[in-house]
Amino acid sequence: MTVFWSIIAWAVMLPVLPIVYFMQKNECKPKKNIIVGVTLPYEAQGDAEVLALLERYGRELKRMCWVMLAAVVPGLFIRSVGLFMIYVVVWIIALCAVFAVPYIRCNKSLRRLKEECGWLRTEEAPQVVTDLQAAAEEMRWLSPWWFLPPFFIALIPLFFEREVWWAWTICAAMVPVFYLCYRYLYRNRAEVVDADSRRTMALTRIRRYNWGKVWLVTAWATGVFNVLLWLTLDHVWLCMGVCLLYGLITVVEAVGIELRVRRLQEKLTADSGQGFYVDEDDQWIWGMIYYNPNDARLMVNARTGVGTTVNLARRSGQVLMALVLVLLLACPLMGVWMMGMERAPVELAVTESALVGSHYGGKWSVALEDIAEVHILEERPQLRRISGSGLNNALTGQYNTDSWGRVTCCIDPRTGPWLLVTAEDGTRYLFGASEAGAAAEIAALLGAD
Repeated sequence: MTVFWSIIAWAVMLPVLPIVYFMQKNECKPKKNIIVGVTLPYEAQGDAEVLALLERYGRELKRMCWVMLAAVVPGLFIRSVGLFMIYVVVWIIALCAVFAVPYIRCNKSLRRLKEECGWLRTEEAPQVVTDLQAAAEEMRWLSPWWFLPPFFIALIPLFFEREVWWAWTICAAMVPVFYLCYRYLYRNRAEVVDADSRRTMALTRIRRYNWGKVWLVTAWATGVFNVLLWLTLDHVWLCMGVCLLYGLITVVEAVGIELRVRRLQEKLTADSGQGFYVDEDDQWIWGMIYYNPNDARLMVNARTGVGTTVNLARRSGQVLMALVLVLLLACPLMGVWMMGMERAPVELAVTESALVGSHYGGKWSVALEDIAEVHILEERPQLRRISGSGLNNALTGQYNTDSWGRVTCCIDPRTGPWLLVTAEDGTRYLFGASEAGAAAEIAALLGAD
């Protein structure tokens, strides 16, 4: 992996750092009487000790930013693609973990201060608070017809490009998944903050509207992305630009909507907390993990913003969270698998019926009876990857060339010569091997030019 591609990769990943920082920093602003996961009455929100704890929290967040930024530097010098993948995944996991530390510390300090200052609610609060008037307001769901056009748009490449059909299918399948997430992950519960039903209904409408907007915009962006990816598939830089643009649009849209909803929640509840107000702190561990045995729901709305979370008091919630953690911790294994690919040789062999190139369990072959021409190449052509691996020791999958158009590759780019095989139907293959001279021996056996 070159320094250039390492810098490009980190340039794509680094925006995650300021996004996480500003999202965590935003927790200092009172929304629905909640500051860093702790519900405080109106008079406590400007208390000097509270402000001091929030100032300390802000300093700790900045320190974590510098620590994670410094951790990027060693990653710039990693040349193994597999090791680089492991490092990046571990960096992302660590990013989430280290920013959780000051949040939890501040949350615990605020809860302790809340108890010491007598800001705890003395009356027994119900386990699940609701506003019957607001709850009675009918939820107007977006019609699934709004999600059908991007789904059909995403299917367009399947009719023209079959080589990477799996990529088009995955992207197209994401659109109905987005609709299902929109329709079934949202909990239709009123956003109760205090006794003001009008405030509750306004907050509820804001969350509902923006919840639908997130999924609808993402669905349309995905449909258009699939088509643009197909149109730029033969041009590596344009293809990369489309991928970056899609990532930028979806992330900016999601983060922008989340922050916009938080600002509206902050504005609408600026004068709340002076009489009756909802305090559900006992149901939120560290202000971020929902645990309520008296709530039968698996999915619940996050306390602020538009997101959702799971109820860890439910067995299904515990299983779901355990699966997520296992998958997250297993992500570095992708790098281990890639390191195996980097060490595996590219092999080329002639069987009784086919010419076969193989690498790390993958095989690419052409039947001997279908071979029309075989040429031996002393110089490797310029290749632009469409799909497959692009390692220093192995180029496999679909590639574009200036001279022959699209070719199916299975070569070690470091070891020539290489075989250019043309099938009867005009399909071209480029074969090679890690073992020096192997391709030349097979070329002679096949009577190559």
